[in-house]
Amino acid sequence: MISFSVLISIYCRENSVYFREALDSIFSQTLLPSEIVLVKDGKLTPELDSVIDEYVNRYPIFKILVNEENLGLGLSLAKGVLACSNEYIARMDTDDTMPKDRFEKEFALLEQDNDVVSCWSALYDETMDTVVAIKKRPASHDEIVRLAKRRSPLCHAGSVFRRSAVLRAGNYQHCNLYEDYHLWVRMLVSGCRFSNVQKVLYNVRTSGSMINRRGGWKYAINELRTFFFFYKLRFYSLGDLIRNSFTHFPIRIMPMFLRSTFINLAWNKK
Repeated sequence: MISFSVLISIYCRENSVYFREALDSIFSQTLLPSEIVLVKDGKLTPELDSVIDEYVNRYPIFKILVNEENLGLGLSLAKGVLACSNEYIARMDTDDTMPKDRFEKEFALLEQDNDVVSCWSALYDETMDTVVAIKKRPASHDEIVRLAKRRSPLCHAGSVFRRSAVLRAGNYQHCNLYEDYHLWVRMLVSGCRFSNVQKVLYNVRTSGSMINRRGGWKYAINELRTFFFFYKLRFYSLGDLIRNSFTHFPIRIMPMFLRSTFINLAWNKK
């Protein structure tokens, strides 16, 4: 038997119905967690608090952390990692679902000398009725490293990892909308081993607001700063830095309907 924690961060704009579906998805797994670390990132709505109270009463494995004010995803997850009691940790977002064998398959691969394991993901519309895209990722560590030179190589919310490896790389840090890519690169530089299950094991709920968050001048500038950080780490070569800056920046500042087309093409790219 594997003992592991599920790490979730929630803030006030989440949908309580979707949150309930996400929690039900956890408790429907063939391999169940021994702990759920839930970080409340600032004051929540009464509806969200009600769902949390209900599930805490039904399942006495929750560890609730509270941020008095909104700190953002990176700092909330960093706090959550430190609070996890287990070496093995699974991520989960508050509006997604997953097949029943996700944890079983990912942790089996994690135990094969890997530090981080994720999977393919299915991107659905907001109602979870229609598949928008299947986001595939390579299996081997070397292929993952090559992909990481261009973009984030893993489904973050569908990932599992070793707590010690995350802490060794500096834990999650604040990097708005790039918390995952920032962590993966630091872990790769520290010598961690990565792999992806070659199967859809995570279902992502997408929306127009999700596409919108991936653009604008603020996002574009932050992305360039992140790329330069990777260059300073010597993970990016100068060529990687120049290529990614020139290919990403125009997409981030273009109108949303065009950006949506480019992002959908990237999601569907084999």
